[in-house]
Amino acid sequence: MDELLKLVKQCLSIVETATLKDEEINMLIQAGVADLKRQGIVASLDTTDNLVKSAIVMFVKANFGNVDIKEKELAQRTYSLLCANLGLSEDYKVVDTNA
Repeated sequence: MDELLKLVKQCLSIVETATLKDEEINMLIQAGVADLKRQGIVASLDTTDNLVKSAIVMFVKANFGNVDIKEKELAQRTYSLLCANLGLSEDYKVVDTNA
């Protein structure tokens, strides 16, 4: 999770040593992972997959703080597109073991 927090802070243009918003960022990272799982996409806090990391970053950017609304809308559209594409790939779908 520390690597993902570091990456998200970098993408939000927050200095790595700043900790004021860490709780909010961590909450959004966890929510992003949960949302990907809800959509049937394989995701975890310790993922090494760059597409999944990108989706999590876009989720956080779309929901973080009081930034420019156009940036948030762009991040939300990007997140939605990433989710749609990941959901179409067999490599990223959660395997149903009950079938």
